Amino acid sequence: MKAPKRVKHTDKTSNLEVAVTGELSTDEMESALVEVAADMGLYVSRITTLGAKRYPGNRHWHLKQNPKTSGCLDVTYWPRGALMWISMRNYEPHWVHEVGNKLGPALERHLQN
Repeated sequence: MKAPKRVKHTDKTSNLEVAVTGELSTDEMESALVEVAADMGLYVSRITTLGAKRYPGNRHWHLKQNPKTSGCLDVTYWPRGALMWISMRNYEPHWVHEVGNKLGPALERHLQN
């Protein structure tokens, strides 16, 4: 059996994996993400896909604090690979790293309930 894909840090980005089973559709995961993000003062500024050849069927969100604040938090969900991760680019403002490291555990708690 082939090992599942993992997301690793790069020299430009810290990636935080979120424990998921892949059982939720992208729409269901989006609903959970939007709820948890709103509780943390974030909103979805863009919805797209990321590397469709490598992660077919994924959904990718950009989260922001408000339209005037610089920086953005990236979240990707790939149900086929049972993989979700939060990406925080090194050049992003401090809030991206602070909130990104809190968002992962908050999402995991929400998904367990």
